[in-house]
Amino acid sequence: MLGKDVLMEDIDIDQWRNAQDLLLESSKEKRRIIVLHDNGVIRKCEHTDSLPVEGAPESIVDAQAQAKDLYEKNKDTVDFVAVFERSAFDDYFSTIQNSWVVDEPLDSYIHRTYALLDDYQETIVTYPGPAKKYLGLQWKFGMSRNEASELAHKWISPNSSVLLGVYDEGRLWTSLVLTFDDELTITELTTVDAERVDISGDFAEVVARSFDWMRQTHEQKASALVWTRDAFEKFRSSDNKELSVAKAVAAGSAIALRSEE
Repeated sequence: MLGKDVLMEDIDIDQWRNAQDLLLESSKEKRRIIVLHDNGVIRKCEHTDSLPVEGAPESIVDAQAQAKDLYEKNKDTVDFVAVFERSAFDDYFSTIQNSWVVDEPLDSYIHRTYALLDDYQETIVTYPGPAKKYLGLQWKFGMSRNEASELAHKWISPNSSVLLGVYDEGRLWTSLVLTFDDELTITELTTVDAERVDISGDFAEVVARSFDWMRQTHEQKASALVWTRDAFEKFRSSDNKELSVAKAVAAGSAIALRSEE
């Protein structure tokens, strides 16, 4: 769904930073114990905050069990424990690099980098959850890639632009402006241009101004969905995303706009 040559330009730094804070969670921000070993021989066992590691193993014989034990003994100071076998990590990255297909959507490739970790469950180990849920950048939109794709195909028109945003403290706190081609592949990604659009003021007026700007600078056929911060958090945690949106729009805590021109 994300084109290999997606155009990213004129991005508002503040909105982009807020979007990342809202939607992405990095393992680098987490407190963790990293154990690196060569076929059981420990090469490294460290806490990322340089704290003492309680129950540090002398060797690795059962990575799953030992990761759990390390976590339980240090759970007051860590978010997760990672136990990596060095050759497995080398093999994993080699497989990922060799799997790159030039014409495939970027999100397909990224999805595969995480899914492949399931093939290394005994050698690339994290606890209290699997590696694909703890390593790298984790998506915090409240739905899987496949679920997001299904909703996109249901609600987004080909050759159109879409504004997704969050309004907070009297302004458009963050936004994503996406342009789709006839196959619903994202060809352009940016944010509302705060130099050309007044993003502060009344909720409805800010959304209307942003929507008009998007139609003038991107596709005339367009749609928008902008939540208040509280409404977005409810959307994120909701099991029924469409119902959550409908309730928020009815309550005035989200605004949905659509133009078929």
